[in-house]
Amino acid sequence: MHLLEKLAIVLLAILAPIKAMMLTVGVLIFTDLGTGIWAARKRQEPIKSAALRRTLSKIVIYQMAIITGFLIEHYLLQDSIPITKVVAGFIGLVEFKSILENSNVILGTDVFKLLIQKLGSKNDQL
Repeated sequence: MHLLEKLAIVLLAILAPIKAMMLTVGVLIFTDLGTGIWAARKRQEPIKSAALRRTLSKIVIYQMAIITGFLIEHYLLQDSIPITKVVAGFIGLVEFKSILENSNVILGTDVFKLLIQKLGSKNDQL
C-alpha cells in the first residue's frame, strides 16, 4: 500500500464522524445550484461561468469550514463546544434560504408564505 493510500485512509477515518454533515451540505449546495439555474432560466438570464465557479468555491470553502470546526472542536476543545454543528447549521440555513429564494422565482410566489397558509388552521382566517 502506498503512502498516499495510507494517508487517505487515515484522513477518512478521522473525518468519519462528520461525514453526514459534509454530505448534507453538499446536497444543499447542489440543490441550490439546480434551483439557481432553473430560476435564471425562468428570468431568461444566461447561465454564466462565474456563477458556476462560485458553486465550486462554496463546495471547497464550506467543506473546509466544517472540517476545521470539527478539528478544533474535537482535538482542541475535547468536544466541549459543538462548533461543527454550529458551522454546518449556519451553512445549511444560508443554502436553504437561497433555495427558498430560487423557489419563489420558479413558482412565482412566496413559498414560505404559501406553506404557512397551507399549514394554518381555519381559525387563523377569522
